[in-house]
Parts: sequence; C-alpha cells; structure tokens
Amino acid sequence: MSARAFNVAAHMEVPGIDIQVLDYRWSAGEQIRELEHDFILRYRPFPAQVSVAARLAEGDLHNFGQLMFFPADVEVKTASANNNELTRNIMCRFNASWFRKVWTGSSDWSNEELARCFDIRNLRIEQAIQRLGAEAADPGFASALMVESLATVIAIEIARYFGDMKEPLRVRTRDGRLSQADLNRIYEYVDSFSNRCPSIEDIADLCDISAAHLRRSFKKTTGKTVHEYVEELRLKKAQALLAETDLPLKEISYRLGFADSSTFSSTFKRSSGETPSGYRYRFRQ
Repeated sequence: MSARAFNVAAHMEVPGIDIQVLDYRWSAGEQIRELEHDFILRYRPFPAQVSVAARLAEGDLHNFGQLMFFPADVEVKTASANNNELTRNIMCRFNASWFRKVWTGSSDWSNEELARCFDIRNLRIEQAIQRLGAEAADPGFASALMVESLATVIAIEIARYFGDMKEPLRVRTRDGRLSQADLNRIYEYVDSFSNRCPSIEDIADLCDISAAHLRRSFKKTTGKTVHEYVEELRLKKAQALLAETDLPLKEISYRLGFADSSTFSSTFKRSSGETPSGYRYRFRQ
C-alpha cells in the first residue's frame, strides 16, 4: 500500500491517471488499514508470492495475488505480515470520476466481487499495466496519449472482468468441435495463470461443460489434448523467461506452477532436449 512505499522508482501523471513504480518494505507483524477515494490497480512484478493477506470491507481474508484491484471508497485491512519482505509494484491510480466514465457497475460491491479483486488473472490487463510501468520509467513519443490509451483499455477490461461474473461463458460444440471464439477464450484463460497450472476441472468449469466433454471436444478441434497444450504453453513461457530475464530457475519454476526447480528442469529437458541453463547459455551466445 502507499503507506509502505519507501522508494518511487518511476512516476508519470496525466489527467485522471497516475502511474507509479514503487518499492515497498513490509515488516513482520505490521498491519495496514486504508480507505482510498480513487480506483487502484496494482501489479507486482516481483516477488511472485508474498506472505501478506487482506480483506476489503467486511469480506473474507485473501492472499495478495500479483494483479490486484482496489475499488474506490472500500476499506482495505491487511493481516499481520508473516515476514520482512521487499516488493515492487506498478500502481495505476484512476481518479474516480474518470474511471466511472467507463465503469457502469454498482458501487455496492458483493463479497464475491470483492474476493475477485485480490488475484485477477487477465493477460490483457497484466500486459497493459506492465507497459504503463515501462512508459513511466522511460517515456517515449506521445507518452501521455499512450498512457491514456492503455489506462482506458485497463478500465474496459476491468469492467468486463466483473461483468463476466453475471454472464458466464457457456461453451457449446457443433459436431463435437469448439468454435474459434470459444477456443480463443480458453487459450486466454489458460495463458492468464501464474504460479500454478489450471486443471481440466478449472477449464471445464469456465466452459460450463463436463471435463470429459472438454477433453473430447478440445482434442477433436485442435488435434492435441488439453494437457499437451498446457505443457507446450509452459515450455514457451519458460523459454521466454530464460532468454529475456535473469530470474533464477527457482523463481521461473514457481511462476510456471512447477513443484520445484528440479521438476521444472527435468520437464524442460524432456520437452526441449536441453537443460534450462543450457538453453539460456545457448540463446545468449
């Protein structure tokens, strides 16, 4: 939260929108209680997991995910932090009047809606706020327009994210095959996961079909099993993280939902024919 920030690494402001890249220091045993009048989206690039949990209003206690949304005029109360921790956040603060031009939902948040605020899994929102952080750190041509455009995309995606609760995806197949639109939504859902892999049951629940129906229709449509698709996606993500970052294998394995780094290494070698360290070394030569 802003009360815990000890370093502002980057800052950019345009009318109605304030972007900051912040470093936080959490001390074991500390608690925070805040009430903001703006809508706030926070993305934590690292670490992937923290020991802090909180509740919004009188809702249940939930662990912080990597991507979190805090509605305006809803009190946030954290539990005592378990450990001393240093974290970095990209924070996008929306002026309430600006945000409500897009947000048409009620200001009376249900417990179910509040619970979904703590761990938003939406690749489009995550990518947009990452770009906002990069723009704040290194503004380029037409930065103000870029920030306003990305913030607008985020606001629309947040409105859709909560709107989807009322309009669940109902997948229907024709001749045992999934439509391209339904297939794309499944791809996006699977791609949005971090720190664990979605199960067949997770995806089937999203589609409102049985796990068996999902297995058959996905295989008939794509020619591969759901498991094969998920493993291929994890391999691509692993290759990108190895090539483009200096993250240790332990952190990469956690981000991709592996039990430990040895499991990640053996899976990576079985799929690609080389070790993660070998791939990273070869790619950077």
